[in-house]
Amino acid sequence: MNAKKKILSIGNKKWKSKDVENWDNLMEEYAPGLYDNYRAVGEKEAIEQVKQLQPEIIMMTNRTKGVLELLTKIKQIHPEGAVFVTLADAVDDEQAAMDEFKARGAYKCYSNPLSVDTLVHDMYVALNME
Repeated sequence: MNAKKKILSIGNKKWKSKDVENWDNLMEEYAPGLYDNYRAVGEKEAIEQVKQLQPEIIMMTNRTKGVLELLTKIKQIHPEGAVFVTLADAVDDEQAAMDEFKARGAYKCYSNPLSVDTLVHDMYVALNME
């Protein structure tokens, strides 16, 4: 049996239990038994988790403090990880922001609202499962 793929979600503050449950349920609904979900708060914990877990998927938003620098560090530590960035906060030039994230190593960038179908499909593609 194949091992579950690891998803690391990075944020700035402690995850609300409702948000954790919603995300876990959503991933189980769209990809039953495929993913184990992990969370990190802040740069230090994110770096530690990336080193320890070597997650296949890393989720970030532009709300993450120092997101560009953190993305660069993550890709240096774990270049194989597919980093997905969501533009959760408005930016002046959305395309320029997406281009910058991709230049730093992001696999995919999205603006809100984000389609779960699109995200799950792109995760499959990133993992060479589709």
